[in-house]
Amino acid sequence: MANTFAPFGFDQYKGTGSAPTYEQVVSAIASGNTTPIFSGDPVVQVAGSTGVGTGYITQYYGSVQLTVAATAIVTSANGVLTVTFSAATSSIGTTLTSWAPPVGSTLVISGATGAGVNGAFTVTSSTTTTAVCSAPSLGAGLTSTASGTVTVYVPVAGIFVGCKYLSASQKRVVWSAYWPGSDANGDVTAYVITDPNAQFLVQTGNSNTTATAVGLASVGQNIGAAWNDSTATGETNGNTASGQSTFFADQYSLIANSAQGTASNAFLPFRIVALANYQPGTTSPLVSINGNDPTTAYNSIVVGFNNAMPRNFNGI
Repeated sequence: MANTFAPFGFDQYKGTGSAPTYEQVVSAIASGNTTPIFSGDPVVQVAGSTGVGTGYITQYYGSVQLTVAATAIVTSANGVLTVTFSAATSSIGTTLTSWAPPVGSTLVISGATGAGVNGAFTVTSSTTTTAVCSAPSLGAGLTSTASGTVTVYVPVAGIFVGCKYLSASQKRVVWSAYWPGSDANGDVTAYVITDPNAQFLVQTGNSNTTATAVGLASVGQNIGAAWNDSTATGETNGNTASGQSTFFADQYSLIANSAQGTASNAFLPFRIVALANYQPGTTSPLVSINGNDPTTAYNSIVVGFNNAMPRNFNGI
């Protein structure tokens, strides 16, 4: 049967420990964080105005494209690459205000001319207008004449699976499948799956164009995530009635579709390890269940962490 688009976030079915808790760890959400976070959402660490992590988490906001002037990529005598930017735009539409590229994130430059600075670099420091990377191999005194495309990829911190907080309105501790974005007196205790070997079931979709089946050829590739697909039929950021995520694995981020190709694919947050309930040479008995038809769009896949804090050797 043809699958229908009904994303449910990242649902763990394999990992260290046992269901239902697996290997959840405790993290924190700032009480002033107005962005809701739903069960099954990927999350990232919040960075301050100097790019250093604050210890808090927030909902994953996808890759971030920087608006960079033609001559705004330069290198200095001590092998430091500096990119000056005027705006930062999230790939999934999240508003980024006074955002500094997190230390430890990956900055990818493609299509730049005049300086030979195309490639992937680790952010070592930043402000809300600059990203600084170590690049001793580039040499000194280089200045771009055209900036090309400059994108920042932030490692995910894990998958959010619920929280508890002291409710300001109810005057009691509330256990919730999601953080609604308000009503906490003090920081929120969040539960996050961080096991580097965890695997998750997730539905596929396409944030940019018509979705097709994500087939066997995509196993082994890395993939991004989004919650607003190309059909724009009233999708919402999470389901407030159930607390469930509406994130899906974004087919548009695969190598065949990405504007930056393999340069960007290497730093996406998840890796495809299997198709859901796929059985080589035969038809799965679950093919009639939504998401389990591997031949049509919106099929479900199994993913593991790729660019995640537990797997990333750079601090954040």
